[in-house]
Amino acid sequence: MKPASQPSPVEPEKLKPVLHDKIERMDGQHLVLVNHVLLQLEAEELAERLNEAFDQDHEQGLLRRVPELVKQFRAKHRYA
Repeated sequence: MKPASQPSPVEPEKLKPVLHDKIERMDGQHLVLVNHVLLQLEAEELAERLNEAFDQDHEQGLLRRVPELVKQFRAKHRYA
């Protein structure tokens, strides 16, 4: 049995029109699935960016200052 061949890499500028063509030919069920995959990709990218930001905040000592910062914010923004 022959192993499945790996698709050859496509240059990003050539990939867009190919993907657009595939999307145009998809039915509603496949479009919903593609949308779900794209949303998942966006969520994972956002989670990674948030993790990096929290790591930076931790390294700078900002997370230890959260109670102090909340207190300062509340002092400036009195609620009725």
